[in-house]
Amino acid sequence: MSRHMQIDIRLIPFYEKPFEKAFPRIAALLREHGYTEPLERDVSLYDLVDTLADMTHAPGVPRGVKERMAPHVAGLITLKETARERLLSRRLNALDAALYDLEDAVEELESSL
Repeated sequence: MSRHMQIDIRLIPFYEKPFEKAFPRIAALLREHGYTEPLERDVSLYDLVDTLADMTHAPGVPRGVKERMAPHVAGLITLKETARERLLSRRLNALDAALYDLEDAVEELESSL
């Protein structure tokens, strides 16, 4: 490892329009249940998975909401784990494919809300 340089591979959010406009139903769900930090920070979909997973276990989120979210969130967690493995192993083409799958799953959640 170099003494003066580091390799930095990271995921950063990129939205052609603000998250709240791209995913208004998810944004409304987050706001309604007090999860505003992801909206304020404009987090990546990769990072959003953790917030959605937390919501499925939070006592303040109604059972019906949790039940609607749970199947989607379970799939998102699996996709995030796959993406993380590919990121850590520096398999960037495979990571790109996993991130597309993650985006598709978030869009599916958006349409189901």
